[in-house]
Amino acid sequence: MKEQELSLKDCIGVIKKRKKIILLVFLIAVIGSAVLSFVLPPVYEVKSTIKIGQIMDLSTFEKIPIESAVASAQFFQGSQVLGDAIRDLKLPFTLKKLRKRISAEPVGQEKDLVEIRVEMIQARQALNVADYLVDRLRERHQQIKQLHENKSQILARYDEHIASIARELSEIKQRESAILATYNEQVKGINRQLSAIETNRKEIIAEYDETIKGISEQLPEIKNDIAEAKEEMKKMMEEAQPLSEAESRLLVGYMEDIEAKQERYDILLGQSREAQTKKTELLASNQAQRNSLMEALREAQTRKTELFRSEQQQYDALMKEKREAEVEKTKLQRLESEKMYPTEVVVPPGEPEEPIRPNKLLNIVVAAVISLVVGLGLAFSLESLERTK
Repeated sequence: MKEQELSLKDCIGVIKKRKKIILLVFLIAVIGSAVLSFVLPPVYEVKSTIKIGQIMDLSTFEKIPIESAVASAQFFQGSQVLGDAIRDLKLPFTLKKLRKRISAEPVGQEKDLVEIRVEMIQARQALNVADYLVDRLRERHQQIKQLHENKSQILARYDEHIASIARELSEIKQRESAILATYNEQVKGINRQLSAIETNRKEIIAEYDETIKGISEQLPEIKNDIAEAKEEMKKMMEEAQPLSEAESRLLVGYMEDIEAKQERYDILLGQSREAQTKKTELLASNQAQRNSLMEALREAQTRKTELFRSEQQQYDALMKEKREAEVEKTKLQRLESEKMYPTEVVVPPGEPEEPIRPNKLLNIVVAAVISLVVGLGLAFSLESLERTK
């Protein structure tokens, strides 16, 4: 037979038709859940978080956990401590049943935190068990510290460590003094060379300026003599009368004198240019030496600063380490070693006011929702069977 699809109106009709079945399933589930919730005994939970103490490694002065968080968690599940708890607290449980009521695990990724949970039907009993187990763990860790730590040995190692740091600090100060002396001497040497170069530069300028000045003073005089000679020659050649033999010889003399003075002028001009060129070259060479020395001076200053910074960083780090060691030594002198970095209760156990289960309201609500779904499913199943007949 072909199945027919149910419309919304049909669905409502089915619910009205089968409402007694739906209501009966709902009431049975809700009443049953309520009765069960009130009949079941309440379960109280006590939680506590413990920070695992530390012991000192005398070789490195590093503080390491007394034991891992995993080992501490396993300790709470140990037969020895649970058996002692049953005996000392007079608990009405077997070892197996008590172990089911106790759980412990590390907190997240922390290596020194462990959390313990105790579930009992009596709040006071859960608190007593949690307190007992926490105290037993602290006793265990105190015994481990006493076994591995000796106050006199630790103090002796601190004295050695502090003395060693003091020697290193003294060596650093000596190295700083040596660095300062070395680089100061180097800087003094460079400054002496710079002073010599500056003196040489002044001498070059003075020498060549004097030479160029002497040449420059001669050039105008020679130039004037040449001009006067040329003027005389010009006058003689402009005269209409033929030159006498004496005048001819005089004219030739003027020409030779002009040629000689011109040659002298050219030589002096060339010497002036050569002197100027030589002066420029010497000053350039002098400046290059000065630049090289200035670069060496900067490098020396930079290297000195870097070395001082490195030494100062080492000094500061050692001073910090020395202060920390002195503080730890002072603490140990005032306390016993087992009282330094002990296992501590970060979150102490507290007596719970409300049980964690059964959650009566939640159980009734869940039962009601599930019963409605089951009742509706049963109603529509019966309706479908009737239609297929």
